[in-house]
Amino acid sequence: MQGHIRGRLVIVNVFLLVALLSPANGSVLNVSYSLASLISAEMPKVILQSGTAGTSFIYTNSTSAKVSVSAFEAPTYDYVLKINNTVTYAWKINLTVYSSLNVDRVSNATIRFHDGTTSDQIIISEGVITQSEGPQYDLLGNATRYISIVNLYASTSGTSYLYVYLRILVPSISTYSLFIITFEIT
Repeated sequence: MQGHIRGRLVIVNVFLLVALLSPANGSVLNVSYSLASLISAEMPKVILQSGTAGTSFIYTNSTSAKVSVSAFEAPTYDYVLKINNTVTYAWKINLTVYSSLNVDRVSNATIRFHDGTTSDQIIISEGVITQSEGPQYDLLGNATRYISIVNLYASTSGTSYLYVYLRILVPSISTYSLFIITFEIT
C-alpha cells in the first residue's frame, strides 16, 4: 500500500516538474475576450532636472526628485528644480502638498514657479502651511519653468519635510500625471 502511494506521489511530482519547466506563452485579452493591443512604455514628455541652488537629486526617469535647502544659509534659492517640456504641446502645472513633517519650525517659505513671471504655489507662514496648492500655471511647448524657494526662514534647528505632487494636466482634458517632489529643509 505504501509503495503504491509513493509511486503516485512520484508521478505527480514528475508531472508538476515538467509542467513548471515548460515555457508559457499568452496574450492580453480585453473584457470582450478579443485580442487587445500590446502595452508600450515611452519616455516622459515632461521631465525634472537639477537646479543650481540647494542640492537636488533626480530619480529614475526624471519624474521625481528630492530637493535639500538650508533655512540658515540663504533665504532665497532662485532655482532648485527645472521642469522641462520636451514636446511641442502645452500643459498646465501646479504643486500640491500631500504630506508634511515638522513644518512648525519653518517661520516662512514660499515655493513658486517662475520664468520671468512668478506663481506662488506653496506658502508657509509662522509654521503653518497657509497655501497647500497653487493655481495652474502654463508650461508651453518646448519650454522650461523653474521652481524657486523664497523668504525661507526657520525658528529652530532641525529638519522639515514637504511631500509635494507636481500635477501635469493636459489642457481641456481631466487626465494628469503626478510627479513626487520631496523638499527637505534644514
